[in-house]
Amino acid sequence: MRSIKLISLLFAFLFIATGCMENPQFKGVSNFKIDDINREKISFNVDVSAYNPNGYKLKVRKSNFNLYLNDLYVGQAFLLEKYKMKKRTTTLDNVPVEILLEKGVFMKLVKIAMGGTVKLRMEGTLKASVIGLPVKKKIDQTRDINLSDLNINFRQLLGF
Repeated sequence: MRSIKLISLLFAFLFIATGCMENPQFKGVSNFKIDDINREKISFNVDVSAYNPNGYKLKVRKSNFNLYLNDLYVGQAFLLEKYKMKKRTTTLDNVPVEILLEKGVFMKLVKIAMGGTVKLRMEGTLKASVIGLPVKKKIDQTRDINLSDLNINFRQLLGF
């Protein structure tokens, strides 16, 4: 009887820990460094700042998102490595990302890149681990990004 109570208590704890997870809040990006760029994909590293409102650490696993710039569907973005987020704090961590571009979007991206501020929208499923248990959470977040803050010379990068 005692073991049944213990198991029930354990399941209740795990349900509360994983079922009540709040979405991390995307704060911004910095130190943007492009590794590879062509008409099919863009690979880069970026420091991502995100706030974890939960009372426990999150391990963000390899995930993928639909990526939009100024309401234009760009393609699928893939987080290539895991990273950890401390509880109730903003974490700044370097994240390698690869974007598989939608056909015909490359030249539109070049035009967008010459502008000042873009509206970045990420939509998809965030995969994480909480207390060693896998958790998936739907996210749909939008942020304005000032491209000049990323310190990228797009003209030189693209050969213009």
